[in-house]
Amino acid sequence: MKRKEPYYSMVRGLSVITLSVLSFFSSCTDLIPDDLDALGDDVMITTTEFSPYLGRKTSYENVVSVSNKSTLPLNFKILGARTAEGVLAPEIMEKYPVKIWTGTYTGKETSLEEIEGKRKVEYRSLLEIQEKSGDIVFWDAGDASFIKTLPSEGYLFDVEIANTGGRRYVRNLILKPRRERDYEPSQYDDILGIAKNSYLRPSILYNVFGEKTGMPTSDVRIFIFENTENTSPGNTLTISALDSLGQAIDMRKFKDSEFGHLVHGFNHRFENGKVIYDVAYPMPLINYPTRYTNPSGDKARLNLKYNRLGKGGFLREAFVMFDFAIFREGHWELQIRFNGETPNFENEQ
Repeated sequence: MKRKEPYYSMVRGLSVITLSVLSFFSSCTDLIPDDLDALGDDVMITTTEFSPYLGRKTSYENVVSVSNKSTLPLNFKILGARTAEGVLAPEIMEKYPVKIWTGTYTGKETSLEEIEGKRKVEYRSLLEIQEKSGDIVFWDAGDASFIKTLPSEGYLFDVEIANTGGRRYVRNLILKPRRERDYEPSQYDDILGIAKNSYLRPSILYNVFGEKTGMPTSDVRIFIFENTENTSPGNTLTISALDSLGQAIDMRKFKDSEFGHLVHGFNHRFENGKVIYDVAYPMPLINYPTRYTNPSGDKARLNLKYNRLGKGGFLREAFVMFDFAIFREGHWELQIRFNGETPNFENEQ
């Protein structure tokens, strides 16, 4: 009988060789890298110094320059927040409660509940970078009691830019916050915090004549202040006026004013000659033109109007207009003082 061992040995050998070859090609396939994204060295952050106001949300958009050498999307991250002296600055990356819009503000909301239903509180770092766009956001939190402000040299931070092709760093970006100013326009210097004047002026003063001289009134002063003694819940804005003797002028004398839409506030009522609104801050709520703002949408517009018959029976339409913004919650009052001469609200004989 012939022995079959050599044949079986040959078959086993071929099988081993075949498995080895397949294993080799399989391992080679594993060694072939996937396609990697490209990350060009010309991806830049074009704004290198940021000076936002404390207490205001400030967005820096389109600060990233990307060429066609880099594969999108890119991922951005802030690293190494530190003082200008190189000391770690945890206060910059600390989480603070801020209000985030979850719905679209239109300016047509008819109640505080409707407005607040479009916002929620989240905890965010004072300084953030949008992960995909690279837009930098400075949130409306913190104050000058623990955040370094100008004229201090402020802070430095780095930004990591990455995709699957690698990562690179933009280093030593500068953050020099300005101290908070609770309202605009403001008479306070934004670096030293010293008042340059004690009052503001109207944006427009039109056809306002004095009751004694019959001459145009020009010395009109505006004061914005917070009523810190009011501890009731919620936020309000009070509009008031004083005559040349410091006596209250009944706001209803500005009879052509649209008191229901004077500001984007609710439940307006007259108390002691003043008109009071329940409001949401900041005012305006966002930078967007509505019936309550100036054309650019960055300021609320107050327009107090009245008319009377002047000499010769001609109708005189008069108004005091003031564009303003208030950034901090509270019970605020905007007071108009006719310092030179009290306006004439009566018809002339």
